[in-house]
Amino acid sequence: MPDVFISSVRRPRRRRRFVVVSAVLTGVVAVVAAGAGALALRESGTIAARTTIGDVDVGGMSREEATAVVLPAARRQILRPVRLIGPRGETRVTGEELGARPLLGIALDEAVATGTRTRLLRRLGFGDARTILLKYRLGPVRAAELANRLDDSFGDEPKNADLVVSPDGSVAVTAPAPGTVVDRATLRRGLTSLPIELGIPLVTRAPSVGLAEAQVARARVTRLLDGPREVRFRDATAVLPVAALAALLTTQPDAGRLQVGLDSERLRQALLPRLGRFERPAADARFVTNGSTVRLVPASAGKELDADRIGGSLVGNVAARAHRARFAVSAPPFTTEEAEKLRITELVSEFTTYYPCCAPRVTNIKRAAELLDGTIILPGKEFSLNGALGKRTEEKGFVSAPQIFNGRFEDAVGGGISQVATTLFNAAFFSGIKLVEHRAHQFYISRYPMGREATISWGGPELIFKNDWPAAILMNVEATDSGITVRFFSTKLGRRVTTETGKPYLVTTPGTVTVTNPALPAGTRKVVQEAGDGGFTIDFTRMVFRAGKRIRNELYRQRYDAEDEIVEVGTG
Repeated sequence: MPDVFISSVRRPRRRRRFVVVSAVLTGVVAVVAAGAGALALRESGTIAARTTIGDVDVGGMSREEATAVVLPAARRQILRPVRLIGPRGETRVTGEELGARPLLGIALDEAVATGTRTRLLRRLGFGDARTILLKYRLGPVRAAELANRLDDSFGDEPKNADLVVSPDGSVAVTAPAPGTVVDRATLRRGLTSLPIELGIPLVTRAPSVGLAEAQVARARVTRLLDGPREVRFRDATAVLPVAALAALLTTQPDAGRLQVGLDSERLRQALLPRLGRFERPAADARFVTNGSTVRLVPASAGKELDADRIGGSLVGNVAARAHRARFAVSAPPFTTEEAEKLRITELVSEFTTYYPCCAPRVTNIKRAAELLDGTIILPGKEFSLNGALGKRTEEKGFVSAPQIFNGRFEDAVGGGISQVATTLFNAAFFSGIKLVEHRAHQFYISRYPMGREATISWGGPELIFKNDWPAAILMNVEATDSGITVRFFSTKLGRRVTTETGKPYLVTTPGTVTVTNPALPAGTRKVVQEAGDGGFTIDFTRMVFRAGKRIRNELYRQRYDAEDEIVEVGTG
């Protein structure tokens, strides 16, 4: 057999082809890897392509860019009504009414948190688009208020078993029934996305008091109404007939039971005719003035029928026919301790003005004094004379009397009150407190100090001053047939007030003012107001000291008009 020679020339050629193919594939992979790396690097920190937040495409955007486009859409959605559909109709509400705030940060975190592989596939068109639901935080109070309104419109309150009591003492039980209420948690979850419409979620709520509990209460009430009951104290006895007890009965669900009770206020009213003489009203602390002195009368506690305890005894011990009256201590609204803190201990200022007796204006002055006497001005508080008196009317005890109006004297209800204002102004002036607002009369009136006086009218002018001292002020106002005195009681705190009044200057004499009156015969003249004092300007000062230190240095200037003669000329 001849020798066989096997050539191996082709083997090296196949190896070369394999090496070439491998090199090409390696290059392609390297290029793809490099491209993917570059793409991943470029999209680092951005949102993956084909991503939407609340129907807004945010693919490829940074967080800042996405925020800028999503927020306006969120605001529009907050203003858009949500249709709420219930079993008996529908209603609407907006996110704005619910105090909605978009939870954009959570949505952006979810959008950015996308892996590199998913980003590349979406960039190349593979994979599903991603939609992120934008949710909103709702105001808890507003959401609860909405649920309450929906309960009223679409829910049904469960009906507890209850009692019906007749005047003759017979007692019947009414059957319970379930109801429906809004499911708060489900409603809130449904509204967090502010959908276009939402069904109102209702759940069944069982009554808290069933038949068995009502039967237990019925047995107690039946025993209570098996005859009259007595409430006694010392030598007095109040009898409560069956009909009266039946009218006083109340029932209230309490932890699954039907709590039986008696109406406390009506029970007290029923007992008062026989037992009311043992009550004693509480007395407030009060200040009593006597001339230039003031003393504090301490408060005292009161005693009144304790209807809660008496009712508890009647219902709690239904077997007893007679029960003992109980009394409760009633505290005064204004205690001695509160009064002492006001530091009203001594007279700090006083002023008196005088007038002739018995004119109608005196009636108004006395009535105003009654209303003002005992007023307390707390530290830091302002006092308004118009605010304290209110509008002067006949119903409040004021009468018609002369007052100055537009340069002449005219009758008006409450005329003469300006004398109260002047006296009060001077008491405030010498107490050293802050004078906030005042106005002198148009004409000088000789019974008042020059310049240092005040007028008042409903709607203005006004008299206002402020207690800017650390102790309260008690106003004592006394009006007699011949004069009015105002005293301010407080704590002196080293106060001292001085004043100086200059001499009148820029003096003018009265003139004559002529006005036509068609009611008078033509050519006739009638003097309706005689000329009075002339006009002038006056200056006065006030310096206020506290513990030797001057705290106020004030200059006041007042101009008075001349009191002209007024003559009417007939044109009729």
